[in-house]
Amino acid sequence: MLTNVIISLAVSLLSILPGNEPVRTYDFTDASVSAADITGAEAAQPDTVLTAERKSFEDMTPAELMRFYTVTGAPRATEPSGPAIRRPAIGISTNLIYDLTYLPHYGLTSIPNVSVEYYPASGHWTYGIDIDFSHWRHYDSHRFNQIHNLTLSTRRYFKSAGSISHSTNQDYSFYGLYLSGSINGAQYGLGWNAKGWEGEGLGASVGIGYKWALGPRMYLDLGASAGFFYSRYDPFVWGNDPTGWYYYDYSGDPADFVRRRMSLSWFGPTRVYISLGINLFDRNNKK
Repeated sequence: MLTNVIISLAVSLLSILPGNEPVRTYDFTDASVSAADITGAEAAQPDTVLTAERKSFEDMTPAELMRFYTVTGAPRATEPSGPAIRRPAIGISTNLIYDLTYLPHYGLTSIPNVSVEYYPASGHWTYGIDIDFSHWRHYDSHRFNQIHNLTLSTRRYFKSAGSISHSTNQDYSFYGLYLSGSINGAQYGLGWNAKGWEGEGLGASVGIGYKWALGPRMYLDLGASAGFFYSRYDPFVWGNDPTGWYYYDYSGDPADFVRRRMSLSWFGPTRVYISLGINLFDRNNKK
């Protein structure tokens, strides 16, 4: 037991020396001491790391073996936090092909459009909405280009998750090759040389594309889609009478006329785009 006394005195002496943190020793042979004392000590010092050392003494029999756990107030180790990683939350783009649409003998028939893509905090999938809205009406030449289209889409990117630029700390997970799927609903009124068509339709498409970074925020997005579009519509003509009205192109009994009596089913290309965009609202994730 003399060895125990010497160790206890040494621990007490070390605890009061200048520059040393307090040391608490727990004797688990004492029925009043339990592991809860260590837990309580840790809770009382959340900014320290508690180290436990098992002390054995060769002059003791196994039955007399005393277990000592020494708790020290060593500074808690912390991992260095790196600079914030910029992962965008939303991308906004416009299709330049639609913006610069031009028809001979008609002129510029730009289709104003905007695409919004939502980037989740993790994973490879994104979710988007596209709005196309043209409302050209040239009554003097009886030409019309009115297209109102809404598309909901999703994309699956193939770049490995967490593709980080070490120079800019930019997350490039949502760049490169991707596949897409979409559904859309459209309303249209198209006219040419006093004849035209108006109607509504629904479609579904799959596509492929590639997105290039043009800087920390700007990007270029190229792609194409193909699929199915079904529409119900009516042809119309200019009456060329004093009223100046347009009439449905129908020659049967007026009592039998039903709107959207004709249908169109289309299989093939549904969208082509060269889009210029910008990423907004960075998520600041830590390395």
